[in-house]
Amino acid sequence: MVLVAMQNLGIPPFLPAGPAIAPFHSRKTSSPPPPPSPPANNISPNPARPRRRRRGTLTLALPAAAMVGGGAGAGADAGIDRVLWTEAEIAARVSEVAAELGADLRALREPAVVVGVATGAFLFLADLVRRVDAPLAVDLVRAESYGDGTESSGRPRITSDLKVDVAGKHVVVVEDIVDTGNTVSCLIAYLEKKGASSISVCTFLDKPARRTANFQLVGDGKFYRGFECPDSFVVGYGMDYAELYRNLPYVGVLKAEMYKKDTSN
Repeated sequence: MVLVAMQNLGIPPFLPAGPAIAPFHSRKTSSPPPPPSPPANNISPNPARPRRRRRGTLTLALPAAAMVGGGAGAGADAGIDRVLWTEAEIAARVSEVAAELGADLRALREPAVVVGVATGAFLFLADLVRRVDAPLAVDLVRAESYGDGTESSGRPRITSDLKVDVAGKHVVVVEDIVDTGNTVSCLIAYLEKKGASSISVCTFLDKPARRTANFQLVGDGKFYRGFECPDSFVVGYGMDYAELYRNLPYVGVLKAEMYKKDTSN
């Protein structure tokens, strides 16, 4: 190839075009150079200034068999052994329960009173009532039977009273989990004394393997449940151990070493 020097312009000789060198165009060229071809694979032509990507929302689906729970301080899910129900699975099931409950409540002549059991049922209660297409009132009651342990004491007690009058009304008790049945039995008796005409129970989780009290619904009451729970200590979606793990969007099994205490002393 013959190289031609550009005289009196102080421009170095024309060099052969290579893959990394753009072609040279003389100032005397009558037409502008063609625009560069768009880079392949969405790679910016200027490595020093990469193309900005459009902002978006990244949603991560956590599979049921996902490995979660690092060591201490790893995050809100530290100590979780495995996931039982993901956030998506919970949302789908809550919608199904709400549809069933809503159909029953619309058949009533008066609005029902939905009583959430604080604090474990607060997320389930909020998601449930937002999906129920029926007139209703909402109140909270606090019943304690676990404390900082993993098993019910069998002696639940009401520590916060209702503000809504339930006399002559249909009441739906919303629980996070029904296992022994002692707390539900206590709540039903409490609401009966306040004059509720009928009482239903709607629980997010049902653990029949641990049932010791056969509670009786009142009037035309009905039992609704989200999932049947295995006999494991579960946390997340409002449920806690020692007031932790309530903010997890899924339900998981807590590792035994997180709650087993040294009994040697």
